[in-house]
Amino acid sequence: MLKSWTLCYALVNETQGVFPRRMRAKKAIRSSMSRSVSALAITPEEITSLLSLFPKGLVAVDLETTGLSPLVDKIIEIAAIKITPEGEVSTYHQLINPLIEIPEFTIQFHGLTNEDLKNAPTIKKPLKDFWEFVGRHPMIAHNSTFDLGYLIKSSHDFQIEFPPLDIYDSCRYGRAVYKGREETPTNFKLSTLSSYVGFNLTHHVAIEDTFACLKIMAHLAKVETDHKTAMEKSFVFRLSSFNSNDCFNFSTRLKDLAFMVQGKELVQLDYRGGSKMGTTRPVRPIGLMPLPKGPVLFAECLITGMNKSFLLKKIKSFQKLEASLWRHETV
Repeated sequence: MLKSWTLCYALVNETQGVFPRRMRAKKAIRSSMSRSVSALAITPEEITSLLSLFPKGLVAVDLETTGLSPLVDKIIEIAAIKITPEGEVSTYHQLINPLIEIPEFTIQFHGLTNEDLKNAPTIKKPLKDFWEFVGRHPMIAHNSTFDLGYLIKSSHDFQIEFPPLDIYDSCRYGRAVYKGREETPTNFKLSTLSSYVGFNLTHHVAIEDTFACLKIMAHLAKVETDHKTAMEKSFVFRLSSFNSNDCFNFSTRLKDLAFMVQGKELVQLDYRGGSKMGTTRPVRPIGLMPLPKGPVLFAECLITGMNKSFLLKKIKSFQKLEASLWRHETV
């Protein structure tokens, strides 16, 4: 095992940066947002904690994208960290040219521009390399439905096969671990949990967010709780569930809804599902995502303030909702 720990530190403390030398041929990270690489080390104790939850190893992943809708937006950065059952650590990182204009509202978060990515490869080859890197290890991300939605949709578009892996969510795991406890984080955002466990995160840099996910999980693994139940609650889906075009395709009658989502407009839905079937739903769209049961509109319900998934096939009609006219009356 000593060899494994040595590999871990050698990998993350190279004088050239956080990535393995074989990955250094292409620009790896915007220098203005990087940090001392020693701060990104996964310690032997953290690896032991992670393997107590994932004895077969795991891969943590994070993406930066052109927006919040996996069904229409594009990947511009992939970062992943793999821990094998033997405790060996390796990383994957690649910037991606999306071949579309990156909206300004997303640049303010991740700092990546079209100029930064003009010489980066397009998605097809890096995506094949990524799945080869992942192998047969289970995967985890913070709000993994979002990140995996992009990877699954892009793989579907290029007919790239992906392994039948189990996907877990560190946000769900955190909620399960701290449920019912007096002392809990103020919320379960990646940035909040990072501060809670003592990791100084530079958010929206994919490799940093990936390290943060692992450090949060390593911390949670040491909390005294029913970890078996917490793992069950953090399970999201199995990749083999996405075996049909119905997971990705939606009717052309909803194309204007996609424009409304991109434009961040409030929308009134006539939704034929859920507990309020037959009533209209005022929502603030977040993104369009693929799920095994079919593509969904992920949105904030303006009545309850909760984020919900609305199956596209159950949306009978929709229309733009003028913000100035929206008023929630309590009954």
